[in-house]
Amino acid sequence: MAASINTEALTRIPLPAILSDHGYGLQQTGPGRFLAESPDHAERLSISRLPDGKWLYRDQNHHDNKGNALHFMQAHGHPDFQVAANALTAYTQPERRAEAQSLLNDLDHRYRDAGRDELQRFNTEIPLNRLAEAHGWVMDVKESTRTWEKYRSPSGDAIVINPAKNMYFHQQNKDHDKGGVIQFTQAHVLNNGSLGDARKYLRDFAGDKRADWQIEAQQRAASTPLALQIENRKDEWKALPTLTPKSLRYLTDQRGLDIKTIAAYGDRSMRTDIYRTPAGGELHNVAFANVAVDQDNKAVLSGWEKKGAGTEKSFSGFHGQRGITVFKHKDFNSRDERPPEDVGTCQKMVLCESSIDALSKAQMDSCRPGDIYVSTGGTTSAAAKKALAALIQKNQPQEVILAFDNDTAGHGYARQMEEHLAEQSQTPGMPFSIRKEFPEGAKDWNEVLKPKTMDSRPREPQRTEPEGIPGPGRGTAPSQDHSDQSTSHAMNMEAENILARIQTNAPTLDTKWKSAIDRACRKPEKKRSIER
Repeated sequence: MAASINTEALTRIPLPAILSDHGYGLQQTGPGRFLAESPDHAERLSISRLPDGKWLYRDQNHHDNKGNALHFMQAHGHPDFQVAANALTAYTQPERRAEAQSLLNDLDHRYRDAGRDELQRFNTEIPLNRLAEAHGWVMDVKESTRTWEKYRSPSGDAIVINPAKNMYFHQQNKDHDKGGVIQFTQAHVLNNGSLGDARKYLRDFAGDKRADWQIEAQQRAASTPLALQIENRKDEWKALPTLTPKSLRYLTDQRGLDIKTIAAYGDRSMRTDIYRTPAGGELHNVAFANVAVDQDNKAVLSGWEKKGAGTEKSFSGFHGQRGITVFKHKDFNSRDERPPEDVGTCQKMVLCESSIDALSKAQMDSCRPGDIYVSTGGTTSAAAKKALAALIQKNQPQEVILAFDNDTAGHGYARQMEEHLAEQSQTPGMPFSIRKEFPEGAKDWNEVLKPKTMDSRPREPQRTEPEGIPGPGRGTAPSQDHSDQSTSHAMNMEAENILARIQTNAPTLDTKWKSAIDRACRKPEKKRSIER
């Protein structure tokens, strides 16, 4: 009769359900792991569910008390194997299986809720900037503001921390390396450790164990001025070099911007921010000037957005204080290029989330001299709104176009900005219409621009042997690329003239610049001359 007992099925009965019926207190401690304590507190059982579905237990207080469900029943009132098996058979019935599954679900929900509570407690109790300092990170005071603190690791890594929100992002990999205390611990303390490892590690830093952190954070908050003091960084901006071959190549080759677009808007708004790596190399990032309104209601150059080539995605950074970036065409005030009645007036003001998107939209709109393009820097902050209000009041556009990204955040920015501008448009003497325009079939305007510009650029033709002309004394046909060469030469000369105006610090173009222009225009002149 014992042979007919299906022990495989009995060992797959959820042990927590059996222990619950015997009055044990239960707690889930991990995926497939539980802790059970007997009513008299004599037994403390560790329970595990194996990958094949079987359940095992082990008593932490009595090492001989271990096994599966049959062993538990034999040790707790049913010493005969057959009796123990018969008692367990009831748990194989559909109703009892449903009850057991309901119990497991309830324990899992409690486990997940407890985990969420612990994660929230970590983010509440552990100041991220203090945790970073405890692991060797040092604040870069010159690159920090009252809102964002920049920290550098001993190896040269750079992150930016917002103490008020207790969040951070990595400067070179902001899309993938960002978050709160947990994410920082996993990425930069445990070298991509698991969530469970991060939990165990941070328990030594939570609560009252580091009370000095909380006191210091409160003191820092109390000493922080309520009003943001805007600093004029015009001299710092002027010290930056103008566009270099590397920064130019990022705009043309990777972002699809035309060299004429760069020339039309680059004289005041673009420079190069050079970062020197610990290994001795140089990263040439494009700097886009940000304008903000200071305490005296004067527009000042408050900082600059930095964009450049990264290992996987483009690098994004910032120096100084955020405002807005204004792209005004070089012929905006030109009487030779615009009708006299239109000189200095703004027909359309187009708002985008980033400088690259603003330039992309301007290029798609044919770089009209009467339109102004503005980057809000991906924020609708009070500083950005104040600077935008001053810009609108000065230029009095006929229409403001909200051309933000075509995603949830972009649509949210558009709604907020539309509500904000609706009040300003009612100001006497400054009426303007407002409309929204989103990139069709893409997230942002640069995604729309790049395929068009890359596909339209002339490609270098494959070199083939001259075509033979049959017949006596005919020889070969002459080369057919003379017209291509003359057109390419004319375009390169035009590009040189355009960039010479931007390169005010070096009016004559050297060999490096000539090579950069050739690459930007993607002309095969140099290679052809070598082959000839």
